[in-house]
Amino acid sequence: MKVFSFRLLCLAATMATGAFSITTSYAQMTVAKVDAVAALVPPAIKDAGVLRIAVPDIGKPLAYKEGGSLKGMDVELANAVAQTMGLKAEISLIPFSAALTGLQANKFDISYGEFYVTAERLKTADFVSNWQDYSTYLVKKSSGFSPKTLADICGHKMGAMAGSAELATLKTASDKCGSNAAAISAFPSINNAVLALNSGRVDGVLINRGGAQESIRLDQGLDASGAIGGGPTATAVARNDNSAQLLEALKGAYEHLISSGDYAKILTNNDTAYGAVKTIEVYKEGSTPPTYSF
Repeated sequence: MKVFSFRLLCLAATMATGAFSITTSYAQMTVAKVDAVAALVPPAIKDAGVLRIAVPDIGKPLAYKEGGSLKGMDVELANAVAQTMGLKAEISLIPFSAALTGLQANKFDISYGEFYVTAERLKTADFVSNWQDYSTYLVKKSSGFSPKTLADICGHKMGAMAGSAELATLKTASDKCGSNAAAISAFPSINNAVLALNSGRVDGVLINRGGAQESIRLDQGLDASGAIGGGPTATAVARNDNSAQLLEALKGAYEHLISSGDYAKILTNNDTAYGAVKTIEVYKEGSTPPTYSF
């Protein structure tokens, strides 16, 4: 438990400093360039030879720093996509809430983060689906609090990651509680939210399934409760002069990784195969977003 708490405190302190670039080694497979995919890359990015990629610090199994290296499903997919395009991956670990604003500010070309594609997000960025997920409540076993539905949060202190669909979902659910509204807190990372849960500042955290699995693995005093929402998640693409071509290049890269079997290997390596998809969809301005059961 002390090791778990120390790790979370270190991660929380790191996040407080904001975004930073990772230049350390990566522990994942090498994927060959695919000429047909590389031909779709916008000339400006092809000439630069670099794909600027934001990876929100969501934690295991999706994105985390360990032993001087950045690891997780998002990191491995990011590198595989860049290699398929014949580019070098320039990865920056950032707070989730900074991802879309970073794309708008032209700091990044694409961003991971398991984005649910919503009409609001389609106002500022384009998306290419690449995985699927659902949310669950993370609670302390000793609390006796075991929410199953959104209505169960009424009168409780709840938390979620800042800028996430889970946070928006909690706020909407709380509005329906009337005079018994929930107190909703936003945290810069899942690690910060779990710290708040363990210290009693919140009664529960709405979190992605993978994050819940990892949190429970590290702390057997935690438990998952209920299944909320779910559906396709996507990589966000900066909406600019490069976006039309980059969307097709990214779609082509994912389709190649699926057909080659590398996609399955990456997910299996990170215990995220439960969210594998078979088809890749592009969502851009004017597209109808997927229907989620929030």
